[in-house]
Amino acid sequence: MPARDVTDTPDLSRVRRVLVIRHRAAGDLLLTTPALRALRAGLLSARIDVLVSRGMGALLHGNPDVDHVIEIDRSSVVSQLRHYTKLLAGRYDLVLDMVSNPRSAFMAALTRASIRVGFDIPGRSWAYTARVPRDPVGPGGPVVRYAPEASLDLVRALGLAPRGLTLKLRVAAEAREHMDAWMRERGLGSRAIVACLPAGSWSTKTWIPERFSSVMDAMHEEADVVWLWGPGGEPLARACLNRMKGPSTLAPPTTWGELAALLERASLLVSNDSGPKHAAIALGVPTVTIFGPTNPGAWHPPAGPHAAVEATGLPCLHCNETRCPLPGEQYLRCMRDVSVEQVVEACRLRLAERIGATA
Repeated sequence: MPARDVTDTPDLSRVRRVLVIRHRAAGDLLLTTPALRALRAGLLSARIDVLVSRGMGALLHGNPDVDHVIEIDRSSVVSQLRHYTKLLAGRYDLVLDMVSNPRSAFMAALTRASIRVGFDIPGRSWAYTARVPRDPVGPGGPVVRYAPEASLDLVRALGLAPRGLTLKLRVAAEAREHMDAWMRERGLGSRAIVACLPAGSWSTKTWIPERFSSVMDAMHEEADVVWLWGPGGEPLARACLNRMKGPSTLAPPTTWGELAALLERASLLVSNDSGPKHAAIALGVPTVTIFGPTNPGAWHPPAGPHAAVEATGLPCLHCNETRCPLPGEQYLRCMRDVSVEQVVEACRLRLAERIGATA
């Protein structure tokens, strides 16, 4: 079937089964929840399935906009073959590919759904019956927008209206009970909690670990400090804890659901630009985020109790490079130029607002 121009709104009157493809990064999955909300509002009687990476289904737990979550293990060939068989048997009427990479484009085409919407990217557009520009361009060049707008563009192409940009995440009772018990065992909960996640998915997005320790030393008299970590991140979190002069606590290993439960109990999250930051935002927890190669305009909410801290006056800011190509003193300057004092000031302001709001 030839691809439609996005000005031609597809007929949704016979849509009964919908598949949303949003595997890979957890933060990106959470940033898709506004699109899921708009999709549900426009297709009340349809079944909406969401395909995610293994272990991330907890991020959609209890989400009323989702009927079923499909988890795929990208490291297992057997799992993928089984998954592809399910896609063929899914009998989907509508597929929205919110990843639009070669693998997801193949999966979208495999469904043989009559309506397949994805981003207009060379080498992948063949898989879709309707294509949407990925990065809108204005008179001054590319338009920087909060990330959920991109997935909402796919929904708009269906003629459906957005229902706001608020991220959604619900914590399962079992995960909450588990983390509450862990907190009680360590005497946490009587004071405000500042959670800190020093790791980053890119080396260029990772602030200097020693500075995280200094920030937490400045905060520990006002709140209990808990160091968070994910796969492979425990040594870094433990090293940051050990550098502190004051007391703090290392979080246990957690699933995404348990991490959400722990974040829910925090009064503030301090981190690099990362997936857990988006989880905190979805839970209504204030955040202080250090930015460098990524743009707060795209990865930071336009409103709410959240602070974006970044260097100023650098031509290389927001380069989106996973490795810094600059030599000598310019190497990772976007992160090195963010001072401890800047971050502490932002933390104290957000924490005071939070404590005042809950007093």
